[in-house]
Amino acid sequence: MNASRIVASLTACLSLSLIACGGAEVPMDMPEGEAPVSVEQGLGYPPHCPNGDLIYWVENVQACTPKCGNTRQSGQPATQYAACQSNIAGTRTLINVRYCIPGCDLL
Repeated sequence: MNASRIVASLTACLSLSLIACGGAEVPMDMPEGEAPVSVEQGLGYPPHCPNGDLIYWVENVQACTPKCGNTRQSGQPATQYAACQSNIAGTRTLINVRYCIPGCDLL
């Protein structure tokens, strides 16, 4: 009984690793030659802006916490984004999901 469970587990792991590594095709409804674009592309790296109009902003700002983001200081957790101001919709990039806005006072 245990041997069949082990074989089933190994088979499932192998199938998942093949899909994750590109060894198996996952159906997509996209025309060939077009790459899917998501906000998460380039996580951590701002886009290259030929005009030099790179901007940063934060969203989802939360209440002040004693341990914020990767620091042990008080601050407001937020999500940081960057984009080229001339094409915000096409270049919006997620930079940091654990960004911390320092300098808040705990009540």
